[in-house]
Amino acid sequence: MINELKILKKKYEEIMLSSEKIENEYFQTVMSSYAYKKISKGPSVNIKPFDFQQEGFKKGRDLKVLPKIIDNTYVYYFDSENKILLTENYGETDDFISREYYFYRKNCIESIYFGSGNSGVGNVSLLIGIQERPNYWITYATYGYAIWEYIYNDDILIEINVKCKEHEQTEITFFKKCFEY
Repeated sequence: MINELKILKKKYEEIMLSSEKIENEYFQTVMSSYAYKKISKGPSVNIKPFDFQQEGFKKGRDLKVLPKIIDNTYVYYFDSENKILLTENYGETDDFISREYYFYRKNCIESIYFGSGNSGVGNVSLLIGIQERPNYWITYATYGYAIWEYIYNDDILIEINVKCKEHEQTEITFFKKCFEY
């Protein structure tokens, strides 16, 4: 995992050099190539296993158009193979949009998250093991990094072991998320 973290750190630093330009290029590419989009009030698609449920969210309600009260609205852009290319998350106004772009590689998904406005890249991540089921999620971000290891019993996710570290800290934090069905 150390090698993957080094790669993510390098990519993060390269994007930070011209994040607005790079994010605009990603956006234009998605807008010219997506096959369809899905709109929901609240999150409704998980990239990582149980992603929004872990944060206490229930599945969002599907919408046909953007609502007048835009806060907590998600727009998912898909390609013709039903793979997510981009997730937009709207804040309190329609000019407060966070975007996460997805790039599909051999047995992994790379994602790059940009906060709203000129805040630059928030994090660069890899979800590893997508052919069978995700095994690891590794992320390098503004303030630190995290490695999530997904543990299964047969094909059922039973726990996630997490280790994370802030860049300025010497200590690594460990914690576990357990699932009961």
